[in-house]
Amino acid sequence: MSQIPGEPMWTDVVSAFGTLTSGLISVAALVVAGLAWRATRVQALMSQETSADTQRSADGTQDQAHTAREQLEHAEKVRREQLEPYVVVDIQPSIHNTQAFVLVIENIGPTVARNVKITFDPPVERLMEQRESSFGRFKLAETYIFTKGIPFMPPGRRIELLFDITFERLNSTLDMFYEVTVEAEWTEGRVEPMKYPIDLALYQEWELLGLKNINDGVRVLEEVRNKLGEIKNKLPSNGVGSGVLADRSHQREAHKSSTRARLAAILGRR
Repeated sequence: MSQIPGEPMWTDVVSAFGTLTSGLISVAALVVAGLAWRATRVQALMSQETSADTQRSADGTQDQAHTAREQLEHAEKVRREQLEPYVVVDIQPSIHNTQAFVLVIENIGPTVARNVKITFDPPVERLMEQRESSFGRFKLAETYIFTKGIPFMPPGRRIELLFDITFERLNSTLDMFYEVTVEAEWTEGRVEPMKYPIDLALYQEWELLGLKNINDGVRVLEEVRNKLGEIKNKLPSNGVGSGVLADRSHQREAHKSSTRARLAAILGRR
């Protein structure tokens, strides 16, 4: 077959067609690859969003668990505080005699306190321990309560110890401020240590008024007894007093006898 001059050969047409087809295939491959990349990108973004949602959900669950745990711990703490013994320590004027300071140890909680340890900082010291008298003959810091502790304190148990004379202590150079630490145990273990500040300077400008009580009554009766003893001692001891009483008794008997005689005479006349 002869080729017409100026026309392309059929092989050239086939080659060109092949080249075009290859180009189209390449373009199609690029389009498909682009679509696949986009789909992969979208899927990756969706996966990231899902992962972020999952993380937020996990964080929210963790926060809820943390809040629930805090509420449970708070409820347990409140329960323990409501059931634990509560031992308080204070120094205050006595309700029986406001001229004396007393050291008060009291369990105001609802349960028994055991192995109660009390520590004063600085160490407790009394003015009356510095002189020889019937009071203050021993050092309060060396007593059993402060060296060994209190083994057993039921609810409502109150211990009062003579501390010092109010006006003498307030005018002394001894410490006025103490920090007291109380440690104790109960049926569920150790109680959280409690600290109490005690400042005796609080009473320096007070005018304390005592209340009348049974001690005042006893004191008045003692004064009456002493006065009667003084009167008795002033009476003559030579029998004059007893003689006067005898005369009066004799007069009463004579009066009774006279009365009986008159009644008998009246009845006899009838």
